Amino acid sequence: MNKVTIMDIAKAAGVSKSTVSRVLSRPDMVNSKTRNRVLELMKQMDYIPNQLAQGLAGTPTRNIGVVIDELSNFFFIEIAEGVDWVLNTQNYSMQLSSSRWVEEREFLLVRSLISSRVDGILLAPVLPESPTIRLLKHAGIPFVLMNCIPEDEEISYVSCDNVKGGELAAHYINSLEKEQTILITGFEHQSMGDRVDGFYNCVDHSKGDIKRYRGVKTFEDGYDLVPILLSRDEIERKKSVLFITNDNVALGVMEHLVALSIPIPEQVSVVGYDNIRLSSLCRIPLTTVSQSIRDMGRIAAMELLDLMASPDSKPKRHLLAPEFVVRSSSV
Repeated sequence: MNKVTIMDIAKAAGVSKSTVSRVLSRPDMVNSKTRNRVLELMKQMDYIPNQLAQGLAGTPTRNIGVVIDELSNFFFIEIAEGVDWVLNTQNYSMQLSSSRWVEEREFLLVRSLISSRVDGILLAPVLPESPTIRLLKHAGIPFVLMNCIPEDEEISYVSCDNVKGGELAAHYINSLEKEQTILITGFEHQSMGDRVDGFYNCVDHSKGDIKRYRGVKTFEDGYDLVPILLSRDEIERKKSVLFITNDNVALGVMEHLVALSIPIPEQVSVVGYDNIRLSSLCRIPLTTVSQSIRDMGRIAAMELLDLMASPDSKPKRHLLAPEFVVRSSSV
């Protein structure tokens, strides 16, 4: 495959070579419409700037780039803790950054990491198939995906069996004697979709329709959802169970329920997902699906180091088994 040049990008975008150069070096000097057009073409055409390609050929830096989706989510912080533990034992440093769930930002971060000559990259991608992953493959830099199951069998990854996790939650919820079940989901991500699929596969639908609230992403979102649950679903009157696919959100919901003196779990049972460290330390310990978060980071880091040492080795695909942890929020 012929290498895409800066002239190819300029021609496709209908701009000058100098304009494309400014997008790379001084993007603030290019109007947003032109800048976005050029960046989109770079992604589509798998363009790698010369300085990125040169960086790949240099001496090892003992730096590893780590890109996660969210720095304010304890799930991703605990993944990073697992990564850092392994890298520290092998005298590597970690460059940590967050895509904030924005695909274009993720692409630019990864491109910058390659340019800064990191030895390898660990990525928790926004999407399982994306221009960022194509860039990593095209650049030839060792990388491992986390919290994602790509279709490409040539890519190493470490993730959790989220379908199974959703099924575990459903089986447990079926055993609770509640009048209604409410599903609360956040980001539209592959892992979240798998949790929902597993849940719907096994939940008892004979108890009535399951109300679903989407886009509830943060602790604050969970806290703010409670008045809506009170007005629309009468959770203070109907005995309810909430399955919340993110522990951060579940903790926010419980904080507001406690503030309103709504009994947990007598009136409302709460089931989360992730088993972040705080889930066992909050005032009402949270029942949740555990997915060995720090193990995900540790295994991904070890696989990346192995891949760096043996670039021609076969890709490794790890799907970690979830466990169900019962605590005071549901019984």
